[in-house]
Amino acid sequence: MIAVLIHLGGYQMDDTILTQLLDCFKTVYGAKLDSPETLFKMQQNLMEFVMGLGRGLENKVFAQAGTGYRGAIAEKNGNRYKFVGNRPTSVHGLFGMIRYERAYYISEKKGEGSWIPLDEQLGIGKEHTPGLQYILSGFTAREVYQGSLDWFHQIFRPDGKDLISMRKALDMDYELGGKLKERRGQEIAVGQKKKAVIEEQRPILGTVAVSIDAGKVREKLGHYVNAEGKKKYEIGFRDVKVAAVSEVFWDPNAEEAYCSNHSYVGAIEHADEFFLRIWLEMRRRGANQPEKKCVFLADGANWIWDRVPDLAPPGSIMILDFFHACEHVSDVCKQLYGEGSEACEQRFRHWRLMLLAGGVETFLADLKRLHEECGPGTKHADFLLREIGYFTDNRQRMHYDEYRAQRLPIGSGTIESCCKNVIAGRMKRGGMTWSPAGADGMVQIRCSLASHRFDTDFMSTLALAA
Repeated sequence: MIAVLIHLGGYQMDDTILTQLLDCFKTVYGAKLDSPETLFKMQQNLMEFVMGLGRGLENKVFAQAGTGYRGAIAEKNGNRYKFVGNRPTSVHGLFGMIRYERAYYISEKKGEGSWIPLDEQLGIGKEHTPGLQYILSGFTAREVYQGSLDWFHQIFRPDGKDLISMRKALDMDYELGGKLKERRGQEIAVGQKKKAVIEEQRPILGTVAVSIDAGKVREKLGHYVNAEGKKKYEIGFRDVKVAAVSEVFWDPNAEEAYCSNHSYVGAIEHADEFFLRIWLEMRRRGANQPEKKCVFLADGANWIWDRVPDLAPPGSIMILDFFHACEHVSDVCKQLYGEGSEACEQRFRHWRLMLLAGGVETFLADLKRLHEECGPGTKHADFLLREIGYFTDNRQRMHYDEYRAQRLPIGSGTIESCCKNVIAGRMKRGGMTWSPAGADGMVQIRCSLASHRFDTDFMSTLALAA
């Protein structure tokens, strides 16, 4: 009896149905509106009413969907399964528990277990629906778990029934994060095949910037039982590798380049595996097109620069983050002249402007002269020798005058922001510790959300549910 009218590309419920629903609502809750307080209460009641309606409709839809019966004997992957009856179950839906019956089969071959066709067909192996997982992960990826659940329950469980446990929310994120990572692995494998075509998403029109870095999160690396019989966790720190693929723009007022239109990848894994993620993301954004100019920005980490040449298209430009270089200059000044001294501040400003003007060779000559003046084996000499090594290794990535003339960015603020907002903002709050599966799963979800492709990423995982 439900009628809908197509209106402006969407669906508008028939006014008769709305009137009937309103009468039902008023019968249960009333609809008095004479103050801000009664308006707010009416809206709270309306939310409870709508969510209850959703719960009822979910159950009705499942009741009408059938049991998934495939006959007295059904085959799957060459094995025969015998129907043993319809068995009731309940799963977590978006609006509450969904209770339904489905056909249950037992393998005729010993040890092959059971088969539930309907659950497999709908991807409900973990006792929750995709819609619930999608919405709840959108909450948990933005806020701590308890806060996320509180908000989710306030909206989708206003009557306080069928609440989601913390353990269930964690399990759903572990599962989703694992599927997102598995899906990326499949895309990488396909993309590496000869002549494989990778579908572009949000292709970059101008210059491509690839920024790479790593941060750390606290993880439970293992556990033991102490003398009192209590479980204790061994806590350590694991690197979360992150990369941003962005488009370069020019700000004529500030006369400097900046990055925008970002997408992100991240993972807790070996650098070789991680660089395959970057490779895939670059191609997804169109960075492999021959007409594209591509620039790489990072700090001085060897694990990054040792691998960038294998990743970079011909003609790519490598840039050491100017602000990271300045941190090393600042350390030199503090070591030689004393932190906070006038000489320290003056020398820092002098060397900073020298590097900005492309004078890395002159700067290196100054450091080498100072090293010789210190004499071998002294504290300053050993320190300066390490810094000379750092700047020597990166000298070909420090032509900042040329980069600015080409309207290229010289700082890796994009990836610093990613480390802070995409990773640390959710995963490094006070006292927060993650399991390995939980940490890696949350990284995948956070990067997907920040890249504005959570919808398509989530849909791609549904095929992995069966």
